[in-house]
Amino acid sequence: MPTPGKKKTAPHGHNRKSQADRTDLIWGIHPVMELLNSSPQKVIELRFIKSNQGKAHDLILLAEQEGIPYHFADTPFPGTPEQATMQGVQARIKPVSTITINDLLAIQQKSSSPALILALDTIQDPHNFGAMIRSSSAAGAIGILYTKDRSAPLSGTVAKVAVGAIAHLPLCPVTNMASALQQLKDAGFWIFGAEGTAEQTIHQTNFDGPVCLVIGGERNGIRPLVKKHCDFLVSIPMHSSIDSLNASVAAAVIMFEIVRQQGREKTLNSTS
Repeated sequence: MPTPGKKKTAPHGHNRKSQADRTDLIWGIHPVMELLNSSPQKVIELRFIKSNQGKAHDLILLAEQEGIPYHFADTPFPGTPEQATMQGVQARIKPVSTITINDLLAIQQKSSSPALILALDTIQDPHNFGAMIRSSSAAGAIGILYTKDRSAPLSGTVAKVAVGAIAHLPLCPVTNMASALQQLKDAGFWIFGAEGTAEQTIHQTNFDGPVCLVIGGERNGIRPLVKKHCDFLVSIPMHSSIDSLNASVAAAVIMFEIVRQQGREKTLNSTS
């Protein structure tokens, strides 16, 4: 039993890092370049792999301008996935910032056009997650809700696929997606769930007003309890025998139909 009054310490080999001490890794020329341009304060250091320096010169100039240390090495940072395509550069960064749903609603209140939010119900493929961050940013979404558990972590793979968008789009992890959707409904959002078998297609649907689009997990789609909180289930009309699209492709198709209907494509074009 612990001695009364004695400070409890973690067992040997199980020291936990605080959020302030924890760091993440990203890799690839474009994600690292985008982060150096948009949020250099988040970058702790760069590592260039000697065997594949690629466009190291441009990145080194940016790093020196911002006072970010860099070094050359024969191997990647420890903890880098074996399948990572680094293109010769990695960045060790501060943890990706996330926001609360109340913060997201505060952003919505300041928006001059109908707000669009993407909700990801247990998306586990980091490539899908990254692609949806990128397309959400391109579509002018104000943020992404995603399940805190049973979702792909905000890893270097996600950041690489998102190609810099992860630094710009607010990300909101939630413990209970059904409760989060109810909170959005109470704030005036219409909730649309993407369902491949839904009779109502996106071309038959009116996407007026603040919209939250729910995309289900790759294997089982939207979970039943989450589906109950959707006002409408919608599908993408298909012209072949293919049953459904990849989750990230489906999300992009539906989001840009929402953009088209709300007439926001002119705003997006003028700000791009």
